[in-house]
Formats: sequence, C-alpha cells, structure tokens
Amino acid sequence: MKITELQLEKYGIYKDILWKPAVNELNVIMGANESGKTTLLRFIRDMIFGYNRGKWQGKSGNMSFIRDNGDKYRVYRTEKEKWFLDSEMKKNEDELPLLWWHGLNRKMYENIFAIGLEDLQGATFLSDNSVRSRFFMLQGGDKISNVKKIVKEEMENIFISSPQGKRKINSLLNKLHETEEELDKLSLQEKDFSDLQKKQELLNGEISELKNKLEYQKKESKKLEKRLGAWEYYKRVKALKKQIDLSEKVKVFPSNGKEQWNRLMNDMKVIHEQQEALKVKLSEYKPYKKEEIVPLVNLQDKLEKLYINLGQWQQTINDAEELKNQKSEWKIQFMHLGYDLSLWDTMLNPEKINTNVDWEEGRRISQSVIVRDNELHFWKQREPEVETIEPLEPVDTEIITEEDWKNFENKANKIETFVDRKKIIKDDLQTLNEEKEHKFTIWFWIGTVLLLFAILSLAAFYTSFIGVFSIYIAIICIICSGAAFIVNRKKSHSKRNKQDKFNKELLDVEEKIKILGSEFPGKIPESEEDMIAFHNMMQEKRADFYKNQLKRQANLWKKETIKKQELEYNKWIEEGKELKELDEEIHKDWKAWLLKYNLPECKADDLSKLQEQWQKIYSIQGKGKILDVKIEQIEQKLSEFKERAAVIIKATGKSCEVIPAEILQIYEENRRCNLEWQSVFERNKQHLSYKNELEKLNEKWNKCQESMQSLFKLVNAENAEEFAARVNAYEKQDQIMKEWNAVRQDLRLYAGSEEEFNKLWGFLEKDEYEKWMKEYKLLEESTKKGNEKLGNMQMQAGAVENEIFRLAEDESMTTKLQEKKEIESKILHLLEEWITYFYIDKILEIAQKKYETGKQPKVMEQANLFLNSMTRGKYSILLDDKGKSIKIIDYKNQIKESKIWSSGTGDQVYLAIRLALALAFGEQVESLPIVLDDIFVRFDEERQKETLKFLMELGKKQQIFLFTCHKQTMRIAEEIGRERNSGLFTYINSGVIN
Repeated sequence: MKITELQLEKYGIYKDILWKPAVNELNVIMGANESGKTTLLRFIRDMIFGYNRGKWQGKSGNMSFIRDNGDKYRVYRTEKEKWFLDSEMKKNEDELPLLWWHGLNRKMYENIFAIGLEDLQGATFLSDNSVRSRFFMLQGGDKISNVKKIVKEEMENIFISSPQGKRKINSLLNKLHETEEELDKLSLQEKDFSDLQKKQELLNGEISELKNKLEYQKKESKKLEKRLGAWEYYKRVKALKKQIDLSEKVKVFPSNGKEQWNRLMNDMKVIHEQQEALKVKLSEYKPYKKEEIVPLVNLQDKLEKLYINLGQWQQTINDAEELKNQKSEWKIQFMHLGYDLSLWDTMLNPEKINTNVDWEEGRRISQSVIVRDNELHFWKQREPEVETIEPLEPVDTEIITEEDWKNFENKANKIETFVDRKKIIKDDLQTLNEEKEHKFTIWFWIGTVLLLFAILSLAAFYTSFIGVFSIYIAIICIICSGAAFIVNRKKSHSKRNKQDKFNKELLDVEEKIKILGSEFPGKIPESEEDMIAFHNMMQEKRADFYKNQLKRQANLWKKETIKKQELEYNKWIEEGKELKELDEEIHKDWKAWLLKYNLPECKADDLSKLQEQWQKIYSIQGKGKILDVKIEQIEQKLSEFKERAAVIIKATGKSCEVIPAEILQIYEENRRCNLEWQSVFERNKQHLSYKNELEKLNEKWNKCQESMQSLFKLVNAENAEEFAARVNAYEKQDQIMKEWNAVRQDLRLYAGSEEEFNKLWGFLEKDEYEKWMKEYKLLEESTKKGNEKLGNMQMQAGAVENEIFRLAEDESMTTKLQEKKEIESKILHLLEEWITYFYIDKILEIAQKKYETGKQPKVMEQANLFLNSMTRGKYSILLDDKGKSIKIIDYKNQIKESKIWSSGTGDQVYLAIRLALALAFGEQVESLPIVLDDIFVRFDEERQKETLKFLMELGKKQQIFLFTCHKQTMRIAEEIGRERNSGLFTYINSGVIN
C-alpha cells in the first residue's frame, strides 16, 4: 500500500490542506517544533486505523492510496462515520486492517512501521507476543497466538487468582465460604441463645430508663407551654404601652387638624374609586391593530384572484386523479407480467427495469463462464496421489542426535576417570595409614643439643670463663636450635597433612561424581564389578543408538519421496486455486452484470432467452412512460395553484391541507374579519378617552398627597399609620390606661397566684419567646424520637423473644451440609476443565517456540544487508533465539556487546532490524508506509549521509516518510537527492505544507 494523496479537511491546525506525497521516492518532511509534524503523523495513522476513542470530535479528512495489486482506493473519516471507495466507486464500511492485513492494530503498526528516536533503544519490541506472532509466524503462526488467547480467556472465565474475582470458581468459592460461615453460625446456636437472653435483660433495662426520661421531658414541656400561652397577653400589654408612649410624644396639635385629615381622606377616597373604575374599564378592553383583526390585509388582492380560479383548480385535480388511476392499472398489469416470463417468475418492479442493457458484454461474459467451468471440470480429473508414512515407534531415550551421543559418552568417560581416581586416593590413604608416626626425629635431638650448648656458653660468660664471644655463640646456637625444632615439627606432622590433603581430594572427587550422576541416566559404578556392568550398559546404549539412527535415516528417505509427491499435489492444489479464483471471478462478473442491469439470476446458457423476455418487458414499459409525461404536465399545473394557495395559508398561520375547500373557507373568514374590524375601530376610540380621563385623576391624587405630608410634619409622623396612631393615642389616653390594667389582671388570673404572676411576668420581660419556642420544639422533637425509639426497642425485645423460641426448633443444618456438598462437586468439575486448558496452553507455547525458530534467519539476513549498506560493510548482526540480546561483528570478526556500542551505531543496528521487519510484513501480506521521526539526532554527518543514501534507494520500492526538525538533515538530504535525482522534499510551517 502506498499513499498517493492526503486531504486534511479539519484536523488540528490543518484546515482544507491537500498534499500528494511521492510513491516511489523518499519523502523528507522538515518543520520546526509546533509546526504540525506530529499532527500530520497522527493523521496518517488515524486514516489507516481510525480515530482513538473519544478523540473524533470536529475531525474530518480522507486519504487516497494504491495497493500492491494496482487497485486504487480512498478512505474517508468524518468524526464517527467511516467508509472507503474503490476504483468503481463502490462503498465499503469495513475497517482496512481487518479486511486486508490479518487484524494488524495501531500498537503493532507503531512498534514496527512508525520509528522514532526513542524506538531505537533495543530489541525488546520483539518480546511482544503479538509482534512475534505477526512477523516470525506469518501465514499460520498467528493462529497459534489466537488459539492461545482464546485458551487464556477460557481459563480466566473459569478462574482468576484474585479475591475480587467474579469467575465461576471464584463465585463458587465465595458461596462455599458463605455456606461454611453459615454452618459455623448454626453450630454456635447455644452461644447465640445465651447472648439473646443477655440482650433481652439489657433491652428491658434501657426501656425502663427511657420511660423515666420521657416523663421528665413531658413536665418541662408543660412549663414552656404555659409561658408561650401567656405570650399573647404580654404582646397586648406591649402594644398598649407603645400607645401610651406615643400619646406622651404629641404636645402640639391644631384644633381643626382632624377635620383637615378627614376631608383629605374623603377626597382621596373619591379619587381612588374613580381611578379604580377607569382602570377596570381600561382593563376590560385592549385596543387592536387592523393586522390583528384582519391577518390577510396585505394579501386580499391575491386571495380574490385565487377565489375566482377555484373552479379551474378543482377540474385540474379531477383530471390528475383520472390519470393516476390509469397509471395504477398499468402498473398492476406490468408487475404481473413477470409471472408469465419463466426466467423472472416473480412480480416486476417498474423502477428496477433497466432500459439500456449492454447485451454484447453479456455474451462475452457468458462465453467466459462456460470456458472456466470446463477447465475446472478437467482439473478435478487430474488429482495426483500422495502416499502415507507410518509414524516411528517412540524411543524411550534422551539420546537422539550424534551430538547427544557424544555428550553422553563424554559424561561416561568422566565418570570412569573420577571412579578410578577415587580408588587410587583410597589406596594411597590406606598405605599412609599403615605407616608409623614419629613425634621425635633427629632434628629434635639436634635442637636439644644446640640449646644445651647455648646454655653452657651463657654460663661461661657469667662465670667469666669466656668473654663476649660466648654470647655470640649462644645466640647462634639458640637460632639453630629453633630452626631444628621447626623442622622436627613439620616432619612429625607430615603424615597428618597428607591425610588431610587426600581426604579433601576424595571429597572433591565424590562431589563431582554426584553432580555427573544427577545428569547421567544410568547407574554410577562403585566397584570393579560395577565397572564391568557399566561398560556393558555403554555397549548396549551404543548399539541402540546406531540402530535408531538407521531407522530414522530410512524414515527420512521415505519422507523425501512423500515430500516430492506432496510438492506435486501442492502444485495441483495451487493450479486448482488459480482456476477456482478465475472461475469465481468470472461468475462474480456474470452476477455483477446481471445485478448492474437488474436482471434475474440465470445460467450463462440462458442469455438468448433472457434477452427475448426483456424485449417484451421493454415494449410494455413504453406505455407507462407516456402516462408519466401526462401526469407530470398536470402536476405542474397543480403545483402552480398550490404555490399561490400556500402563500395565503402560510400568512394565516394555519397547518392545513392545500386544497380549494380550505381557500374557500379562508376567503369567507377574511370577509368576516373585515366586518369585525368596523366595530373594533369604534371601541378603540372609546378606550383612548378613558385613558385621558385617568391621567387627570392622577394629577388630583398627587395634590392631596402634598397636603397630607404637611399634616405629618405637625406631629412628627413618617406615614399615615403613625399619624393616626399618635392622634388616636392622644385622644384616648385614659381609655388605654384602663385597658392596660385590665390586661394585667387577666394575666394574673392566667398565672393562678400573685407569686406565679410575678415569676411569669419576670420571664415575659426577658423577651425570650424565640428561645422558649425553640426549646419547646426541641423537647417535642426529642419526645417524639424517644417514643419512636421506645417503640423500636420494644419491637427488638419482641424479636429477641421470638428468636429465643425459634432457635430451639431450627433444622437448617442438614440443608446447608447438602448445599456444601453440591458446591464442592461443581468446583471439582470446573478445576478439571481449567487444568485441561492449562496443559493446552503449555503445549501451544512449546509449539510456538519451535515455529519461531525457522522464521528469524530470513528477517535477520535482510537486516544484515541493510546494516551493511548503512555502514559500508563494517558491521553484521547476531540475534539470540529470544530476540532480547543483540551483538554485532565488525569487519575484523570481533564480537561487540550492545553496552559498548556508540549511540549512532546502536541506532543504525535497530533501524536496520525495524526496516527488515517492516519489509517482511510487506512480502507476506502487504507493504505499508514506513514513518521515521527525527531518527538522526545521534548520527554524525557521515552516518547521516550513508543512511540517507540507503533510504533513497529503499524508497524506490517502499514508501517512506522521513520527518525532521533539523535544517542540517534537510540540507544533507537535498544534496544527496540532487546527486541521485531522487526524493521529494517538503516544508511544514504552522499548518501549511509547501
């Protein structure tokens, strides 16, 4: 696959950008940071694999590409919608990787085809099982990986090693645990019975205590209730006291002040009544505009003209119905014609009959179908025969190859050598043990004599028998005496040292024999008799090995013969596959031709009969087309009438059918509206006179309010209520004092006694009504909750009493034991199923490793060629079986570990491997574009030149996109491109591609 065009409609900073990359040349794209390189990279991946979940909003674009077989396609992705078109503009909504590339996903593509600087850090990407299965096991090995995945899922469906697991065994284990807990509870019924009795005694005590508390709260509530009841009396007393205080504030008041006030109030009352009467009249009627009464005031001329043409419109409708009835009769006749035609034999659809059929193309395709069917028939008659081979009997031995036999024989020789050495050491120890041990040798006596001579020399010095020379003689004798004693000690301990040496060597030999014995399949000899049996066993092993080798060789020869037969059979299969593909393709063309012209499915031999029957259909279809032309003409006339009527109906705001009857009704309604407007016009004039009269009354009302404010100032009142209160209080001072004393007397009687009155009055003067009400509500709420709690506790006490009676008659132990047994049986069955899947998984893992073994060399051979090109033959690659460790060999045949590579060399090695894997995918399935993102950061200029030359050559057959933000890399690439006349060089700047 090679990309031929990218159209970024709405994608990040790109808006309506079109770019056509090179197909057979290296594409080098240069742009600074934040210029849009990463966005363009992401767009290519999104076009191939789709937008990531939750990141499709506001994104749209399309990509044109050509496949390896030359077919051209264009894929479209607009937010959640996706589809692609082929060269014949056929639409398909499948995902490209699932359709063509064996389920290649975005992660695998990024691991192989999208290579950045951070990706050139090692070969650990080959440890990913999905990548290995796709590249080392293409065309078959991926099936093993898929089966392993299914087996893993089945294992996880049965059991998962997590306490929070919801799988079958996990659920049964949790249920078993719950059952065992219930059995433990049932086994502790006697303890529960005792606990319930204690709980019953505790509840009875709490119930008694709660009753006492509720009684106390009831008394406190009554006290607060009495204070709250007296509060209404106290409020009256406060109001009277306020009036007394007001009367004392009025010192000067005019003699006719009250008459002035009453006159103003009467005038304002009359004005207010008149205002209200006018407001009622004004509110009873709302003035209307002419457009509100007559909606079609601007369309009356059009309505009048349409009203005159209503008869002509109705006649046109009747003519259209008559033609439609004729068309329906023709359609029924045409549809039933299919039953008279043997190849159709079904009801015909006039819409699906194609009038322009290419019968020449049909004859050509039908002839090809007949030829391909004959070729496939003769191919089946030529099926070759393949012999079968009997499987070899299994050999109960680990020695299979020549190398295995050499290893086995080397181990046997080492064992024999160590056994002989062990015997020699034991004989030497026995000889050494028979020797006598001497504690005092000749050296001991020499040392003793020298020591005595030294003592005598010192004695001669102290007795002045000999001078200072005797001291020197004594020192020499002492030194010689010490040396003699040391030699004596070594000689006397020589036997013990030899014994220790022999014992240590014996232990070492026995340990080596033990190690070899653990790896050796036969019995280890212990004596001379065992050595004879050991030699006989070796002879038998040697004879069995060469006998099996002969059988294996004969079997290999027969396999070669069968392999040749299989090659012939495979060639026959391939030939058949090609013939079947050709046959299927021509049958598809035949069906496509029939489908293209909406013809019924039939055999290629019936083409002439099909054409004859089609001619009959075509002749009858012409009558229907004449009726269609007449209907179209009359429909055009009707549409003109409807357009005129629709304008009028739309102006009325109605939702009704566009027919003459509706227009007639609208015309009558418009006449009625014109008559109604005459009466509405008169009422509008009356409404305007009421409005003017109300404005005059509002002016009188304002003058009265100014006079009232003058009276307020005389008594220092702020409003009418305060003015009236002060005047009334001033006039009724004696009456208020009498009422004051009467209310206090009523409050005294409510209290009951003088002492209670004084206490109650003291509480009322504190003015803590809100506090009392809050305390009262809290007590009421507390009492309510206490009663609820008392009820709950009494219910608990009853439940405890019932439970005590129930425990004596509970027989659920037997049921739970039976349930436990059933759960254990289900767990055992599921464990057997899980173990079966476990062994299948291990066997598949072994098969996968063997399958991978033969796939790596080809990929690594390609990687070596790439590395040689990039380094001018300086290095070659070595990769271990697991793909986790890579070494290189230089031109001097020196092996270098990865830890001593330079950064540039390492990048070249891993780049070569990644490119080889990408091409391996292309050879097996289909080539995909390779994306390289700033991979030259650690390359010096020489490495960049050599690598770019290699990429220029590789880009001629493999599409490659090289992105960089370094001007030096772009300069070098352009120089090499000019030398080789190759490469497309593109610059990106803030979402603009040049």
